[in-house]
Amino acid sequence: MSPEVTPTTEDGTVTCEVSGAIATLTLRRPDRLNALSGHMRAAFDRALCEVEADAGVRVVLIRGEGRAFCAGGDLDSFPSTAFGWRARLRIAQDHHARMVRSDKIFIAAVQGAAAGGGASLALAADILVMAEGAKIVFPFVKLGLVPDGGASALLTAKLGPALSTDLLLSGGTLTAPEAKAAGLTRRVVPDDGLATAAETLAADLAVIPEGALALTKNLIRGTWADQLQTSFDHEVDAMAVAAGLPGHARALAAATKPRRKSSQEHKNRSAE
Repeated sequence: MSPEVTPTTEDGTVTCEVSGAIATLTLRRPDRLNALSGHMRAAFDRALCEVEADAGVRVVLIRGEGRAFCAGGDLDSFPSTAFGWRARLRIAQDHHARMVRSDKIFIAAVQGAAAGGGASLALAADILVMAEGAKIVFPFVKLGLVPDGGASALLTAKLGPALSTDLLLSGGTLTAPEAKAAGLTRRVVPDDGLATAAETLAADLAVIPEGALALTKNLIRGTWADQLQTSFDHEVDAMAVAAGLPGHARALAAATKPRRKSSQEHKNRSAE
């Protein structure tokens, strides 16, 4: 039986492919490094709903098309108000909490960069598979913001407070070899072998007795996830404050200036 591929947006920026007990969710916006706009978040929500409702799906593989897993939030669609930020964060938090609390096993296959919200998405997965050239980037403070999507809670739970504090306060980057050395993953593979490694892992998990997987995930989750909602609430409040400070406006303007300049140069060339 061939896999069933369902586009969850009209333009296909997120697709859900189900093959037996495995669902593959693919972010398909490679020209923007799969940066998550509000439109894509809505599409991801529909994909999650689809796999949650499918009792036959036991393993969910999340991947990004192109050079990067996910560059995080789309800078061009950043909210401009505190209420906008609260709404945006609650959506991301909801997605990641559903992944953590689900009885299904989530795998993130990371190539290129998983940055910002993309890092949070990868951290919400149960198992991380990384290409040798991949990296997880935490640029939040450099944009005058705080970690979002549960990044501070997820990273601290999986790496411990010392390394997490260093990465989040410095806006740091964790390369695949560093992630393996730190214990965030034990699966770092050659860049051209990422898809095969992730798909093989998904297939191996899919044949393990379902109850054993769900119960084991529940036991592990019970050691760290009880305070997740409290952390989410603090995160939303902190982001609403940070997003209203002058530092964020300056940092965002600096980050988007090269793109605006490139766009204007393109318009000028077109007009010649």
